Amino acid sequence: MLFRMPESINLSRMFEAKTLKILSIVAIVICVLGSILSLGLGFLSGKLLGYLPVLSWAVLAYASYCAMKLTGYDIYEEDLKKIGWSIYVLFAVFVLFIFVGLSIGPVLAIVMAARLHFQKSTIEEWMSNNA
Repeated sequence: MLFRMPESINLSRMFEAKTLKILSIVAIVICVLGSILSLGLGFLSGKLLGYLPVLSWAVLAYASYCAMKLTGYDIYEEDLKKIGWSIYVLFAVFVLFIFVGLSIGPVLAIVMAARLHFQKSTIEEWMSNNA
């Protein structure tokens, strides 16, 4: 075997509620940073479409907020994994934006935000009905 994971690294911790809550807060900060960078690039381009990434990052910041709220609830492990993958995708998008200049576009942002928003709304509605 050429590569073996060290004993101290536990990948199951990637999807624990506490870890995801911290990462979702970091994701909010990253989205604000991405929005500020996009705003600066929009000023430089001088075109209206130059501001479209700002909207995308704002929507992704809301998605990160929904993820942060969801990690505070007692939910199934499968649901935590879905939230975790959304957060990790967001980090990958930020890295691509910084190093490649790739703007994800509002469609992906809206899809991620809608999925997390509806998951949050469903859980909150279920909790209020069963309280």
